[in-house]
Amino acid sequence: MIQSALEKQRTNVTLTATNLAAARAFGLNVSAISDAALAEAVRAARAEAWAAENATAISERRTWIESNGTPLADLQVLKLP
Repeated sequence: MIQSALEKQRTNVTLTATNLAAARAFGLNVSAISDAALAEAVRAARAEAWAAENATAISERRTWIESNGTPLADLQVLKLP
């Protein structure tokens, strides 16, 4: 996803000198890599928060399925062993 300069915001990030020097030596775009890593960390944090917020409902649903079976299982075309 390409973002315009207007959508970006400057910030200060502290990196180890060794990693920064190596990234520069390889011509890596530190900003883009940092943004991608941050986006992945945010995605994982959101997924974890969602799972925590919905843990009770998920547990109740699993318990219901164990007791009652999968809804519409009799209409399922592909039967699993």
